[in-house]
Amino acid sequence: MNKPKVLILTDWFVPGYKAGGPITSMFNMILSLNNDIQVSLFTRNTDWFDNQSYALQSDEWIEKYGATVYYSSRNHLKGAIKAMSMKIDVLYINGFYSPLFNAIPLMYALIFKSSLKVIVAPRGMLNQNAIAIKSGQKLFLINVLRFLGIERKVIFHATSSKEREAILKVYSKAEIKLVSNLTALSSSEGRTPSGPRFRFLSVGRISAVKNTLELVEMFSKLNELQLTLVGTEDEKEYYEKCLSVIQTSANVKSVGGRNAEDIKREYQEADFFISMTSGENFGHAIIEALSFGCPVIISDQTPWNDLEECGAGWVIPLHDTSRWNKVLNDAIEMSDSDYKKMSENAAAYVKTRFNFEEIRSQYLDLFSAKS
Repeated sequence: MNKPKVLILTDWFVPGYKAGGPITSMFNMILSLNNDIQVSLFTRNTDWFDNQSYALQSDEWIEKYGATVYYSSRNHLKGAIKAMSMKIDVLYINGFYSPLFNAIPLMYALIFKSSLKVIVAPRGMLNQNAIAIKSGQKLFLINVLRFLGIERKVIFHATSSKEREAILKVYSKAEIKLVSNLTALSSSEGRTPSGPRFRFLSVGRISAVKNTLELVEMFSKLNELQLTLVGTEDEKEYYEKCLSVIQTSANVKSVGGRNAEDIKREYQEADFFISMTSGENFGHAIIEALSFGCPVIISDQTPWNDLEECGAGWVIPLHDTSRWNKVLNDAIEMSDSDYKKMSENAAAYVKTRFNFEEIRSQYLDLFSAKS
């Protein structure tokens, strides 16, 4: 049986890591499926907001990470269109608004590649809170794509029921396949606690969507707690506001972006993971933290609102300031036995929620050459 030939267009890919979840999603997906599908991936040869080229061959197709990858250094749009002229069964567009890797190639496919199976993975970019940022430009693109027949000609890949609902609010007639992200997980069974537990970790972009400023302001008033931020800046002015708080808070530090191995160590060393995000399409960092047996404290704006019922952490209404403070106090005052149980529940939660083979089978169906 011939493997389906899949072309992926995405702005960033490994060895990059600064763009966070979308890179992780692509990498895990390809590693899990490369025995069954033939993947060609077209991407940049730099990381997110980085001008330093990777120490890899650029501007030619190379075998890497179980796929054939093209790291483009220039003329990205021309290269993407050229890649689309190859003999492929499926075009997979990872993202939505990027002109060179998403929007224009998608328009080209809708106009000139009507017989090609096209899958679009918005990665949360069609959520209302994402559209609200620079909404004029985004709504213009959304309407142009509607005019070109995106609802009739494209399959949307949603990674959660919440994202599926968000897509339908924008494109009410869209065809949507719901397939969860494949996640590389730790094999932790839980932790044996020792000593005070004051170390909190937040992994994700420093951005308004993640409510980083509110998070650091909250911790700046809690001197006994320690917060480590892992992530790169998203928007300079917002980052500078966060930095002004961080620099005057002895208990808050920002360590920038980290590769996968370094982030593992951060999860292992933290007592609790925390996220005040205002909207999460999937939340790789949350799931990864749980898989390391690290209890989480998150807002109610993620797909994982049942984890508190499972004893794996806390889910807090985003704007309920008093509850955020109460939970932080409850967290550090937990007994060793209660923390150990919550840690075990965190690791168990991930193993219960993710059936690897079932998700893998759903991806194979998504990428089948048949529409």
